[in-house]
Amino acid sequence: MPKRMPWLLSLLILALLLATGCEVEERILQRFTGERLGLILETDPYSYERSLETRLINYIKKRFDLQVINPKLLMDNGPYPSRMLEDFCRDELGLNFLLAIKLTDIIVNAPQPNLEIRPHKVNVEVSSSCSLTLIYTLRDLSTDQILYFGQSNGSSKATNKVKASEGGVHFDFKEFDPYELIEDAMFDALRNSELL
Repeated sequence: MPKRMPWLLSLLILALLLATGCEVEERILQRFTGERLGLILETDPYSYERSLETRLINYIKKRFDLQVINPKLLMDNGPYPSRMLEDFCRDELGLNFLLAIKLTDIIVNAPQPNLEIRPHKVNVEVSSSCSLTLIYTLRDLSTDQILYFGQSNGSSKATNKVKASEGGVHFDFKEFDPYELIEDAMFDALRNSELL
């Protein structure tokens, strides 16, 4: 037992020395805790824009201590539809920052079957996938400067399965929903970016 003690102590000291240099990198939105942020999302040519914006705003609010507003909703219903978005956000809403996100190159692939036959076992899978590119800019409304910008890619996949073997038949079915595929790909792209 006494011979093991120096080894354990040396290993513990080495681990502490290695761990002290490791810092978790702060993500972009973490730097703006307590601020007021406007968020707009563009998703040509899909009509899912409003519901994707809502999901994204709710996700950011849960994850970060930010007040997030969709200024386009207020501009559409307010008396200033022709005003510049940045002016409206700064002057009327009192927002400090504007995060603009654009989803481009959205490709939703049609379901593709895959059949696997083995002795005493048959697997049938039907998969659909989505890929997209997310481009973002974060603008300081008081100075009208772009603070951060970037892009990332995201993807998602949904699979329905039927497995038949000597043990029986097992089904795993869910209706393919292009909206869910796009939403999952959007969050995947956000996780791959420096924003979240």
